[in-house]
Amino acid sequence: MKNKMLSNFNFHYQPRYINGEISSYEALLCSVGEPVDVQDFVISIKDTVSFDLLVIKRVLEDRAKYDCESKIRVAINISISSLIDKDFVTNCKAIFAVEKNIILELTNHDSCHHFDQIQAAIAELKTVDVCFALDDYGKGYVNSEMFIHLDVDYIKLDKKLISNIAQNYVAYSLVRTTYEKIANVLGKKVIVEGVETFEQLNLLKQFGQMEYQGFYFSNTLQAKQLEPTLGICNKQKKKKSLSLALDKAIYDINRAQNPIEIRAAIQKLTKVDHYNIVGVSPNIFDVYAEQQRINENYKEILENSNSAHSLLMSSLIRTCDAFVIIRDNKGNAIYNNEQHINYLNMDLVNVPVEEVCRVFPDYRTCLALDQELLNGNSCSIMSNETVETENGTSFFHTYRQKLTHFGQDFVICSVYKDENRISVDKLTGCFNKEYLESNEVKDHQKMVFVDLDGFKPINDHYGHNKGDEVLREFAFKMKSMLRESDIMIRFGGDEFILLFDSQLMDAVLKRMNKIRKKIEQHFADLNLQLSFSYGVSTLENGYKQALEMADKKMYQQKSERKQIA
Repeated sequence: MKNKMLSNFNFHYQPRYINGEISSYEALLCSVGEPVDVQDFVISIKDTVSFDLLVIKRVLEDRAKYDCESKIRVAINISISSLIDKDFVTNCKAIFAVEKNIILELTNHDSCHHFDQIQAAIAELKTVDVCFALDDYGKGYVNSEMFIHLDVDYIKLDKKLISNIAQNYVAYSLVRTTYEKIANVLGKKVIVEGVETFEQLNLLKQFGQMEYQGFYFSNTLQAKQLEPTLGICNKQKKKKSLSLALDKAIYDINRAQNPIEIRAAIQKLTKVDHYNIVGVSPNIFDVYAEQQRINENYKEILENSNSAHSLLMSSLIRTCDAFVIIRDNKGNAIYNNEQHINYLNMDLVNVPVEEVCRVFPDYRTCLALDQELLNGNSCSIMSNETVETENGTSFFHTYRQKLTHFGQDFVICSVYKDENRISVDKLTGCFNKEYLESNEVKDHQKMVFVDLDGFKPINDHYGHNKGDEVLREFAFKMKSMLRESDIMIRFGGDEFILLFDSQLMDAVLKRMNKIRKKIEQHFADLNLQLSFSYGVSTLENGYKQALEMADKKMYQQKSERKQIA
């Protein structure tokens, strides 16, 4: 008699997809001959245990017809109430000790209230590698919210939930909230059934990874059309994000009932919040005041996280041309944007500092510059750095800024790659002589070679520190008298090069004489005798010939000035 339960039925199989590949097939009961309402038929079954065992047997017989049966993953619907029957569990355990790649989908949630017994049955069948899904979530079953906490691997969203998401933003938001609760809070996987249009699929893809089934992908298939599926059930639960862990810690603080419990919850929060994002005080005397302050800080963080300014700042850091990395005062990377990750081909967050230094030896220089900033009085420093790669030497301009958050120091680095291999002299802020090999030189007409007069006596008498100070001051004063289009280069020592776009030689000579008088007067006011000699040449035949000619004219002028003196 029991075998006759399915005499007028067979099974069709609906593919379920993830990342464009079939992950499993759901076995769907279909009537043969006269049309029958399958759902009404299943509801009318009184002996669900015998019926479900028969369904399992028939589906496995279908799968067994193929050589690749062990590679075909199949989902079988059973009534949730069958799991409270010990004989059913025993029979299933014996079957699935041999038959693998099985998902049992639990239906008819309203027919059972024995949560603990069902949980125990799931645990027992998981010992033989059975995966579980809670079917029809969102269909309206009273017990769904209770059973969603069972140790199932999947929660399957009913097609009614998604039917209107392409026409109604409220419906879309409801599904998104449901997904986030299941995937992020409960750490379970999501299956969506009833996907019928591209618009539905496109909207669902915005939430995150899930499995899909529906007529948009495929009609139901006969057993003979089954092919090997993607793989077996991955039982590892998704690790909770920091935001969820933080939210849970705040929740625990607010449900604490006395000062001892509040203090313990705050201490637990500090273990979750390694960087003290919510600003817990180092010394807590009044736990109730601290509880209120933490809540206010957390509320402000949540409110600002969705503000236009915060979203813009997040977008700027993520997508800007610079490589951006933020490190704590111990050198640990707490953030690096995609550009930084792509350049190194490695995400440095959560990687031990010593391991990073082993892979990238030049990284120690970065950490040393961080410490220089952290230990100094300045809030920011600029540096030019080189990195040896397989393709040669790369040049970078790096800007570091020190940030303090609730007593803890961080360094945010913005690194700009110098595609033209032009670096800036650290002492004077002028371009280094590599600039002469760049394409920008063609935008200028005249070159001036400058050599300081009187610098060596200052350097010898006052020392190198004073000499460096004079060079910085000279460069600063000189640049203040140049136009925006003019370029100043430190060629080496106390030698500099100026590039002008002037076409007339006389105009350049007049400018240089005027600049020299102002330089001499500036340093005379500082009780220092400093001037310079210069030579001017044209760039029409390239910088090398211009450099040779300007250098020659500079020495000629220097000799003439000495004779006059």
